[in-house]
Amino acid sequence: MKEGIFSFIWAGICALLSVLLLVYLDSKLNFSSDYFFPTIVDAIHGWGLSVRKVLFFSLYLLYWLTGIHKLFGNGLLALIGWVTLLVIICVVIVAGYWFVTWLMTFL
Repeated sequence: MKEGIFSFIWAGICALLSVLLLVYLDSKLNFSSDYFFPTIVDAIHGWGLSVRKVLFFSLYLLYWLTGIHKLFGNGLLALIGWVTLLVIICVVIVAGYWFVTWLMTFL
């Protein structure tokens, strides 16, 4: 039960982040004015809907039904683990350097 609820929420978070990324990329690259995208945007507006809402719910269903959001979650956990490991290694190296320079002051 908990896994289903978490999966439901995580798919929504991934869809929201994907929509925000696509909107940002569109503002920089302006790909919504090329190819067949203006026709799609006009059709969505003609139905009285927002493009962001349609994109969000489409991506949400895609993520939730296919389980792609679980791959994003696993990748995020792996990334957090590697970053933590790198931070620990850097802290150990800096602390070791300080310790060695402190020892050198006694020689």
